[in-house]
Formats: sequence, structure tokens, C-alpha cells
Amino acid sequence: MAGLKKITLDSQTQKSLWSLLHGRNEVIADVFGTEVKLTVITKHADRAETNDIASEIEADLELQKMLLASDEDIKAGRMYTAEEAIQYLKKQHSE
Repeated sequence: MAGLKKITLDSQTQKSLWSLLHGRNEVIADVFGTEVKLTVITKHADRAETNDIASEIEADLELQKMLLASDEDIKAGRMYTAEEAIQYLKKQHSE
């Protein structure tokens, strides 16, 4: 969660926010005319995201092959710039 600022709120504000969020995952609040999205972050959120990614990889044989090939390239010392990767992908999709 790079770029996020973590703050500690006073007790009264915490109680007010908790009463809004309790039983919900997200709430949109109007703060001085600006809509602010409040989201409950669970300790399991990162694990669920990792499981989603793993499931996608397991379900896609072509993606598995690409990842294995990338791993082999790295082990063999073959590295590519972002521009080279973009050009390769454009070439593959134009065929």
C-alpha cells in the first residue's frame, strides 16, 4: 500500500467511523464537499489476492508456460528492457 498515509484518530472519531463501517466493507463519506471512500482492510486481504493470482496462473496453461520461460531467461542471464518487452508483445499480437 505504497503512497498511503496511516493516521491515528482520536477516540470519538474512531467511534463515529466504526459505527458507520460496522458490518460493511466500504462507505462513501462526504468530507467538506469531497467524497472519500472508507474501506475496512482485513489481515486476510493480501492472502486472498495472492490466492486469486495463484488460481489464475493454475487455470491458464499459456500463462504458466510464459512464466516458466521467463524464469528460465532470468536464470540464463537474459534480461529485457520494458521497451523490448513491449515490442515483443506488439509483434506477437500482430501475427
